[in-house]
Amino acid sequence: MRVIKILVAFMGVLIVAGVALVVYGLSRQEDGSVASDGPELSAPIAGQFETPTDTGPRSATQIAPFGTINVDLAPGETLVDFSRQGTEATLRLEGRQGSRLVIVSLRDGAILGQILLVEPQ
Repeated sequence: MRVIKILVAFMGVLIVAGVALVVYGLSRQEDGSVASDGPELSAPIAGQFETPTDTGPRSATQIAPFGTINVDLAPGETLVDFSRQGTEATLRLEGRQGSRLVIVSLRDGAILGQILLVEPQ
């Protein structure tokens, strides 16, 4: 019975400490709003430089102007789809030889590689 009383007292102390930490955390916020779980996510914007904010870490990863990127197309090949994630762009090209994905770095304009989409033999 004595062990149970000690455990109940210890849990009570933990609850009081937890509530105190929550109140302390809320009082540290300037506007009283609930803080987000992580950094604000946003997509990079081509043509703009990275700039730190005065209130904390960078809120967006913006990329510098990258100029012209030349991607060699095979005869009869056309651009079917384009997508961007972060500082990389993926081009989906289709032609007589089949389809391929070309991954391009928007930081320096380099072609990082390509993925050939071939039918099984």
